Amino acid sequence: MKTAADSADRVLLFSSIGHALMHMMTAFYAVIVLTLAAVWQLPVEKLLELYVPATVLLGVMSLPAGWASDRFGAPVMMVVMFAGMGLSSIGCGLVPAGDTLALSIALCGIGAFAAIYHSVGIGWVIRTAKEQGHAMGVNGLWGSAGLALYGIVPGVLITLASWRAAFIVPGLICLAMAVITAWNLRTGRIGDRPMPATPGVTAGRAEFWRVFSVLSVTMALEGVIWQAVLFGSALVFETRFGSEIAALRDGFASWGVLTQTVLWVGLATSMIYVVSGFAQYAMGRRIIDRYPLKATYVVASALQVVAMLALAMGNGYVALAGAIFSAVLSAAAGPVENIMIARYTPSKYHGLGFGAKFVVAFGASPLAILLIAWIRGATGSLELLFLGLAGASLFITAVALLLPNERTRSTALAPPPLAAPAE
Repeated sequence: MKTAADSADRVLLFSSIGHALMHMMTAFYAVIVLTLAAVWQLPVEKLLELYVPATVLLGVMSLPAGWASDRFGAPVMMVVMFAGMGLSSIGCGLVPAGDTLALSIALCGIGAFAAIYHSVGIGWVIRTAKEQGHAMGVNGLWGSAGLALYGIVPGVLITLASWRAAFIVPGLICLAMAVITAWNLRTGRIGDRPMPATPGVTAGRAEFWRVFSVLSVTMALEGVIWQAVLFGSALVFETRFGSEIAALRDGFASWGVLTQTVLWVGLATSMIYVVSGFAQYAMGRRIIDRYPLKATYVVASALQVVAMLALAMGNGYVALAGAIFSAVLSAAAGPVENIMIARYTPSKYHGLGFGAKFVVAFGASPLAILLIAWIRGATGSLELLFLGLAGASLFITAVALLLPNERTRSTALAPPPLAAPAE
């Protein structure tokens, strides 16, 4: 007989796998583009700009995805996400060499279908979890694993095969997940339920608009910071670790192993999200379920100033530490935003609530890519970008102080069990 705990565990598993794949496949172009620039003989900046429409769709499509989730259910939309991302990624791998228009269209498919995840998967986990902070920590660990793989997977596949394999192989994995998720849905092994009430939280209209108004400002700016680190760090490492990478390549070449720069840059970027993933899991268990959400959010926002200054002015190792620190802080802030939105939004509108959040969060992200291309093209580096984002972090901190106070999660009652059909 299937139990409620079994069903909840499966929900967390499928949502977490979706989180990993979504993050990997919306970020791996930042590494693949380094090889495409050499193979297609085009500037990196020009190829990066091809991804801007995809990032726009990643934000804009969150709202209709949330609406569809409220109407058709979270599990159904997860199947659509897996299938759509898989087909789009395979399409990227099959475009003719040098066809920038076809590549941009296929990348738009990845962005549009990936937009489903945060509108659907995050609320799905929070509604069904017994310990929300713990569940968000596990889910965040998987998301960070996906971000860690965005450097390793394309680096290895490009080294062993080609840039086409870097798109096609992840696409095939997504299609397999679509089939597995659909089968579990059809056989009743995964389900959903309304959001349980949280003691200490007054979820009235005024409180909802207060929370969402404040978070709209902070999430937009944090979206720029997140995307700037995601896409800018590879370019920073390529420059500031130039001598170290050359030494590593020469060392491996002396043993008869030829490597490409993109592999070492990918490994450096992967370190960022390996560390931040474990940090997010620890924070879910030790901080989010125990301490006030507002205090956690304000502190994390203030410390981003230090991370941005390290990326702006540090050498290779200091910049790497700054990127890791920034990702850890984002790993603390993101679950706080998600839990606050879940608590203050009526359960029947969860999809729309999370969709609206990620329209804001991802909608500002294209600005980061445009700024990277413009500032790097004009100055040859990204120092001015990260100095500006240090100032933005100060502003986020000031605005976050306007959030309402809550009781800690230790006073909350356990949610009712998730219904699961008998076998």
